Amino acid sequence: MIALWKAEYQKTRRRYLLLFVLGMSAAALVWALSGKISEDAIAKGWYMLLYQMPLINVLMLPIMAMLLSSRLGDLEHKNGMLKQLCCMAERGKLYDAKLLYGFGLMLVGILIQWLGIIADGLFRHHFGGGFLLKEYLLLLLFTIAPTFAIYVLQHSVAMCCVKPAVPYIVGIIGEFLGVLSMFLPYTVLIKGTPWGYYGVLMMIRSEYDRETRISTYFYREIDWAGFAEIIIIAVVIYIVGKICFCRKEM
Repeated sequence: MIALWKAEYQKTRRRYLLLFVLGMSAAALVWALSGKISEDAIAKGWYMLLYQMPLINVLMLPIMAMLLSSRLGDLEHKNGMLKQLCCMAERGKLYDAKLLYGFGLMLVGILIQWLGIIADGLFRHHFGGGFLLKEYLLLLLFTIAPTFAIYVLQHSVAMCCVKPAVPYIVGIIGEFLGVLSMFLPYTVLIKGTPWGYYGVLMMIRSEYDRETRISTYFYREIDWAGFAEIIIIAVVIYIVGKICFCRKEM
């Protein structure tokens, strides 16, 4: 497995995948933290970010997963490289190695965003109240879980489909459904796809008063059943995707 990871690194050294992840993470941070923040928003900043980050994640992280997995998959399909690799390594190990390599890059991006918003609140905007360590650890967990499920799906599609357009079609449709799930109260839409679980696992809801222009934030009951569901979905996608890849004709 280590040899396969090293091979992945060597193949992608000049493709600037890490730079792409850093760029996407920087764009998400700029989006989340730029602009003039009112005194009320600074006082409630820790709650504001807990509410805003899932909304930003459902837009940015699936795009990152789509582009990264498609790039890694297309690298093998070109010039029949996948057929040659399958002669030198077990298909299952190859599937796992590329999955872990790609999601490792995704995890770097997630951690950069997470640390970035915390650093901003502590040292730049000096948000009011104490730092909500437990809530932000849960935010990290509830970001990683649906992102992993989405990445496994995109990875499986990219590895099983020769046509590079297929992963993009899946990603765009999923992104559209994920954004809709944040605003439409339909359970089938919210829990019907991995993209909807960013909203399922939100810990904070908000009410905005147009007259006073003040937002009030409330804790939501954590949907641990939803968390278990997205873990099960990720495992099922992984098993089905790996079986399909191992049985695929090269």
